[in-house]
Amino acid sequence: MKRETRTSQTPGTIGAEVRTLLERALTDLAFAPATQGFLDRMQRLAELLALWGARTNLTARPGDSAETTFHILDSLMLLVLAGHPEGASIRQALGEGRRVLDLGSGAGFPGLVLAAACGAHLTLCESRRKRASFLSVAIAEMGLDNAIVKSTRAEATNAAGGYDALTARAVGDWPSLWRIAATVLRRGGLAILYLASDQRVDSKLARPFGFGDAQRLEYAIERDGKPVSRSLLIFQKG
Repeated sequence: MKRETRTSQTPGTIGAEVRTLLERALTDLAFAPATQGFLDRMQRLAELLALWGARTNLTARPGDSAETTFHILDSLMLLVLAGHPEGASIRQALGEGRRVLDLGSGAGFPGLVLAAACGAHLTLCESRRKRASFLSVAIAEMGLDNAIVKSTRAEATNAAGGYDALTARAVGDWPSLWRIAATVLRRGGLAILYLASDQRVDSKLARPFGFGDAQRLEYAIERDGKPVSRSLLIFQKG
């Protein structure tokens, strides 16, 4: 996916280009989302990102179709890898009717993408008001009936429990994350972290909160014409 440099693209043009890039990428991955209308929803998401990007800082390059496609594919790799033999625990945690908390949802990566591609119910937790507003609009515009927005800062003291999985694509405060994960996840639930491939997390920090050693799944996605190495780190609550 080579970076587009044109500056006069309309949201509709960007959405159409993202759809084309995604179609090619999904073919290369031999992956088909389990839900109907996935590409339609991703096209609409790309259009909304382009529209809102002029007013709020959702992503660094909201008008760049290749960059938006990168974020969508990165979010989707959780479900792609769930189809591999080593992804059995992911398949179960994100199955039909399961409950998933996406922590710090931002522009909807991975929360909106996962909700559009699987049958789990996603709660998108985002404390920043403008981003939470964007997520609410996107859910309505994309026709997602399995996603809601929780417009508040997640804290272990105010978090509800019973979730099958927690996802996070950007983590800044590791102690807080483990406290929240320990509170919201049921026994056997998964804490799933999206990381740069060279990023390391000390599993010992998670053990006092009931999590054992992590499973690391590696993958690569093209960005600006070059492969970017990424990882999923998966902890299970004991």
